[in-house]
Amino acid sequence: MKKKFIAMLLCLAMALTLAACGGNSGGALNANSGGGAASGGTTGGGEDLPAVTWKMGSTWGAGNVHFSVDKRFTEILSELTNGGFTVTNYAEGELCNAAQLFDLVSAGTIECGGDWGGYWSGKDTTFELLSTIMDDFTGLDYYIWIYEADGMQCYKDMYGQYNMEYFPLVTNPSESGIRSVRPITSIADMQSMKIRLGGMMAGKAAQKLGINITAVPAAELYESLQRSVIDGGEFSGPRADDSLKLQEVAKYWCAPAWYQSAGVNGVMVNKDAWNALPEAYQTAFEMAARLCCGEQLARYYHNDMVTTNQMIDEQGIEVTHLNDADWQTIRDTCKQTYLEECEINPNFKKVYDSMQAYRDSADNYRDWTADYGFGFNK
Repeated sequence: MKKKFIAMLLCLAMALTLAACGGNSGGALNANSGGGAASGGTTGGGEDLPAVTWKMGSTWGAGNVHFSVDKRFTEILSELTNGGFTVTNYAEGELCNAAQLFDLVSAGTIECGGDWGGYWSGKDTTFELLSTIMDDFTGLDYYIWIYEADGMQCYKDMYGQYNMEYFPLVTNPSESGIRSVRPITSIADMQSMKIRLGGMMAGKAAQKLGINITAVPAAELYESLQRSVIDGGEFSGPRADDSLKLQEVAKYWCAPAWYQSAGVNGVMVNKDAWNALPEAYQTAFEMAARLCCGEQLARYYHNDMVTTNQMIDEQGIEVTHLNDADWQTIRDTCKQTYLEECEINPNFKKVYDSMQAYRDSADNYRDWTADYGFGFNK
């Protein structure tokens, strides 16, 4: 029966993909048009399964572009199970604040939570490496490392130490860079500013570079730039930055984002709640996460392309870049920061070594494909 259900999931996944490309997302996804789980708690595959309802907290506010990923994941899960497994989304602050989410999911107070692992770097800096990296991976690298190398095992090992399972929901492309009230073209320019920069490792690297980092909540970033509390700051990618309208108060944009060349958002799941699920629902959960991750990879890149064009061509944003010498200094400093962390945190070293092993395996391919591999500009 499990094989039959999984086969049904595969068919539904194909239908879901077609629906996302313009097909009918209603009846095409309902394998049991007679009702099934939608009214009586069974799946379209004919296997009797209980109706399951979970709560999913989030580190993201209701208007945040990342919260839409959480909601898309639960939508896919409901579609794959024909409504038998329902997860209700709660934005940051509705069930708990962002800082509380990890502990509540770990304890089983909430079954699952949409997160960005950097929030948990105070527990272990390895969580930051699982959610972002300086001057190294792209969003596609994270995706390949997770699903084709041993990246997924790294997530399971780390979150497993805190009674949780973990499933990536999106591998983010590079953040925008630092948005500022005056142009940045050198490290010296940044040393004369108060800058908001997220991430513990980035903060350590910035300290080595002599950059003054100021802590500002994302919700206060717009006002802090507007009132000159800070001179520059980062939030996320172009589309996410646009959701905060940072371009209205910071006309200069220093790119690319050395402090976060890519990232990962995902869903933490309480292990006891996970183990209590029927195996068929576990399969559906994993498949929903995988589908969401692939879908959002394309969505994030495309949305950032569109928003970048709008900011530069229509809104008068001026993009600046660091000189080559300073760029190399930053690159060397980032690597030094990581190697120092590897010396003091075995968990961090295990994950970092895994990521670098993946990069090493990709070097020959990237060398011969050059611009034809990961992209080129005309």
